[in-house]
Amino acid sequence: MKRLTAFSLLLALAAVGSQANAALVNITALDVRGTGVFGHDPNISAVTINDVAPSGTTVADPLNIQLTYSNLDLDGDSTANDSVTFTLTAAGGGGSQRAWGQGIDTGFGSLNNVTLSVSSVSGTTTDFGDTIVFDGFVGANAGLGGNGDFQRNVDINGTTVNLTTANTGAFEFVTRGIDFAPTSTVLFDNSGGTGGSIVARSYDLQFSTVAAVPEPSSFALLGLCGGAAVWRRRRKSSV
Repeated sequence: MKRLTAFSLLLALAAVGSQANAALVNITALDVRGTGVFGHDPNISAVTINDVAPSGTTVADPLNIQLTYSNLDLDGDSTANDSVTFTLTAAGGGGSQRAWGQGIDTGFGSLNNVTLSVSSVSGTTTDFGDTIVFDGFVGANAGLGGNGDFQRNVDINGTTVNLTTANTGAFEFVTRGIDFAPTSTVLFDNSGGTGGSIVARSYDLQFSTVAAVPEPSSFALLGLCGGAAVWRRRRKSSV
């Protein structure tokens, strides 16, 4: 009976433990503009901005960018077959807030009080059925575009980022950002400097999973093991 109980307990623990191998996954440099999402072509689908396909420029507050990101390994099984759907929202920029061909700003040459957040996260891992959750932003980048010698700055979550372009005679676009511990929002504010277009350009997002509830059979197996152990102790004490 001792061997049977130990074997059953191992089976039960294996059944429960199989749900606990989730992985942290970062989606880096998610480059969202009014014309779509760039640099993630094999992964991105179903992109809309305020429920409409990207058309070039959308002026609105808030801006709700819905998308699905696929080919992720979120259950730690070394197979990139998981996907997550979520909404990236830019809000607080006012009536001039827009998504356009270079990124998100509050009118040409300004980027003030734009807060990014993520909501409506949905999806489960393919193999284990774990629920996918958003842990937070772990980085963000601003961009500066122009044809000339320009210097701009903007605060990203309170840290000032400085960007410069050189007078090369051709259009130049540069990006710079910061990394941080997971946080639910990213605030772009206090833009300054002269010349060129400054935008919120890209974001780093971290996702993980919440383990699925074990199958009822796993609970039953654990109950069987516990019952067998109790029966064994009682039998031994009565001898």
